[in-house]
Amino acid sequence: MRFLRSIYIIIFSLVLHQTTLAQVRLDEVDTTKIELPSIIKYLHRQTDRGIETFADIQPSIEPGQSIDNYHIIDREFLIKDSIDRVWDIYVNSGLQRAWSTRKIHYGFSYSRDDDHIYYKNDPVGGVIPGLIVYLNLDLLFGVKNLAMAFEVTRVDPENKVIEFSYLKGNETEGKQQLIFESTPKGNTLIAHLSYYQSRIKTRDKVYPHVHATIINRFHRNMKRIYKEKTED
Repeated sequence: MRFLRSIYIIIFSLVLHQTTLAQVRLDEVDTTKIELPSIIKYLHRQTDRGIETFADIQPSIEPGQSIDNYHIIDREFLIKDSIDRVWDIYVNSGLQRAWSTRKIHYGFSYSRDDDHIYYKNDPVGGVIPGLIVYLNLDLLFGVKNLAMAFEVTRVDPENKVIEFSYLKGNETEGKQQLIFESTPKGNTLIAHLSYYQSRIKTRDKVYPHVHATIINRFHRNMKRIYKEKTED
């Protein structure tokens, strides 16, 4: 009986441990470390919808989920280097550096892996599944600032695929997929696919133009980081 009781205690402790993970609350975010009012307002909208902890946040598309009803944009970017080297730079350059351009501003991120919030000046490791990233998009030459957030849902080093999904409740829902392929000349072609839809048809018509600006800036920034790392 003592043996069975011990087993029950161990099982109960494990279950309790799992349920207490990922319990950082959204109201624990230190907004004094976030320089972007749009992101602070976005957080407030999340709490207004009843989201209390980061564990309550869900991606709008899970890996393997059907995307039949989504619009799609397909763009390609070429980097003249091996796929392994390019992959390493995209995955391990750091979120703040990768997502900081003239049009994109890193706010903060949260990692499900260690249940921790990372602000602008905090060291963040490579891109891994479970990272939730908050960004500000600078639109119309700064007239419009749009906050958005996404979760990294897949990082596949074997097939060289990165996926991140917009969160449920974003003005636009969907996912983006980066597929890395080697070219016959030994270079790397990155197919950047975006699947999206919103509740407003006019927004779906505008989205491709906004998307093109943001994605071009992102990959241009990654090429700049690549040059810096390869010239060292």
